[in-house]
Amino acid sequence: MSISTARLRLRFVAAPLLALALLAAAPAAPAFADRYDRYDRRDDRRGGYNDEYIFVATRTVADADVHPVAKVPLFPLTIILDLVALPVEVIAGLF
Repeated sequence: MSISTARLRLRFVAAPLLALALLAAAPAAPAFADRYDRYDRRDDRRGGYNDEYIFVATRTVADADVHPVAKVPLFPLTIILDLVALPVEVIAGLF
């Protein structure tokens, strides 16, 4: 492998990793501030099905306090992740 190919590959790997690191370092507290009320209401209800676990990764990205352009590449990944974890999420809603 030549040096120019290695540098080009490094650019294609380093740029997405840097973007992911910057996105993960963004403060998430404002995005989750409204969820505390939802958790308190969940304690009030007895029995029933808890649907907060279904598609939680996609809902988290949708509620994230970041620029919409940063959300676009994350949506396909979270949808696939939620579809893979869907049986576990459905079972978790029973408890």
